[in-house]
Amino acid sequence: YKKEKKADLKAEFYAGSFFELPEAVTNQTYTHVVMQTSLFFAHNKIDDLLSSISKLLRPGGTFVATDFYRKTDKENLDKFMELNGMADFLTLDEMKGALERHGLKYNGGEDLDSHCIKCNQMKS
Repeated sequence: YKKEKKADLKAEFYAGSFFELPEAVTNQTYTHVVMQTSLFFAHNKIDDLLSSISKLLRPGGTFVATDFYRKTDKENLDKFMELNGMADFLTLDEMKGALERHGLKYNGGEDLDSHCIKCNQMKS
């Protein structure tokens, strides 16, 4: 995209483990950190993950994430958790608490269950 349409775009993309970020990432700070539907794989280590994110963000920086959170008791989600290799599954209130512990702010969200094939399959 940068090469074809927006030569002056200042963006870098990195892929890797939440917990083993390359030095090229950790030796900088960022205005934005974006994670799309991936936090739930690390709900059992959410404090480690959010600690890393808060260190990477510049003052006033923005963390944007789309993620699943638990609306019911875990017993109702055993199959979903097993299918996704999840050791834990936080509620929205638990996630808000974790964000707050690391100086991050929850600014709202949207229930996307109707757009999730796995969620809909689990309901039937």
